[in-house]
Amino acid sequence: MRIAYFLNEFPALSQTFILNQITGMMDRGHEVDIYAKYRFNSDACHPQVEKYRLLERTRIFSDIPRGGLQRFGCAIRLIVGRGLWRSPLLLARVLKSWGRAGEILNLRSIYHVLAFADRPAYDVLHCQFGTLGPLALKLKMLGITDGAIVTSFRGYDLTRNAERNPRFYRQLFATGAQFLPVSRSLADMLLTAGCPEERLHILHSGIDCSRFRFSARRREAEQVTKVLSIGRLVEKKGLVYAIEAVANAHRAGRKLQYTIVGDGALRPQLESRVEACGIEPLVTFRGWCDHDEVVRLMEQSHLLVAPSVTAADGDQEGIPNVAKEAMATGLPVLSTWHGGIPELVENGVTGYLVPERDVEALTERLVHFCDEPGAWAGMGERARAKIEAEFDREQINDELESLYTQVSQVGG
Repeated sequence: MRIAYFLNEFPALSQTFILNQITGMMDRGHEVDIYAKYRFNSDACHPQVEKYRLLERTRIFSDIPRGGLQRFGCAIRLIVGRGLWRSPLLLARVLKSWGRAGEILNLRSIYHVLAFADRPAYDVLHCQFGTLGPLALKLKMLGITDGAIVTSFRGYDLTRNAERNPRFYRQLFATGAQFLPVSRSLADMLLTAGCPEERLHILHSGIDCSRFRFSARRREAEQVTKVLSIGRLVEKKGLVYAIEAVANAHRAGRKLQYTIVGDGALRPQLESRVEACGIEPLVTFRGWCDHDEVVRLMEQSHLLVAPSVTAADGDQEGIPNVAKEAMATGLPVLSTWHGGIPELVENGVTGYLVPERDVEALTERLVHFCDEPGAWAGMGERARAKIEAEFDREQINDELESLYTQVSQVGG
């Protein structure tokens, strides 16, 4: 099969779960191309990107020269080089359909077409976030590309867009071939939003269990408990509550070190909160780290804290991939009753769950965890078993390949 993947940005360091799908299909012999709205700018790069030479398969929609003359000249060269000059009616149809003068004058609509001009039709167009579905649908309806549209929903793409504009996905629901929420909670939201149940299939994001070495967590009585959080520094990650809980546990006499991996708009506020709580010596902001470094930090830690909350704009988690990876290493997880997290973390069995924004409950669980190191190993073993049974990449990619085969045979 020929498969086109639509992404928001590439190659994003935090989206290993998407790379696992892409490379999994390549390992199975399928032809893959990648289309991203934006280029993720970072000096670091995931090893899979280089190993599979994914950048050679990628086109970025926003890679457009800034100056008007340069943009026009580049468009002409691409029109000739990619053979689009042979389809003047298609160009006219694109300009007419995009409608807004700004889109036409800045040539963005032309660059969307040029991304596909010299590539044959696809069997599957897989949009890795729901917000990309309408773009793929528009390109298909214009005849720019073809293929059955498969759309994954991972959290914000449903919890924000469906509430702001209930009709945002109406046309996609009517014509899309398959809809893949990553959790039961998102599946229920999709049904409420009007998604046809017969074309809805829960597909977890898988992880490569072989990449994560299990180790039972232990700690001597006088040693420090190493706490870790990983993710974008945005409201829905709830890290301000983790900082408060760490500060409370410290005041209660527990010895902790707290490492925060990631970056984002809230970093200055979080750093200020750490300072206000007087726990600067205990907290380290690491910024973005490559995946190997993230795994190393997991292996060195005793507890992952992921206190996710529903943001003011409705943004929610599906099932955080970082929690799966942590559990695969045997790292217990302290999280919240939020989104699809209870489908992953079983309270008191593979980790702990507390209500959203409940600093008191978060503190109580953190203190309890520090006081019961003898329970860590068993919790970690059960966590690893859960991941192997339900979230292994190979099993999930087999399931995805089967879905691709079904929708490509039916036709998009």
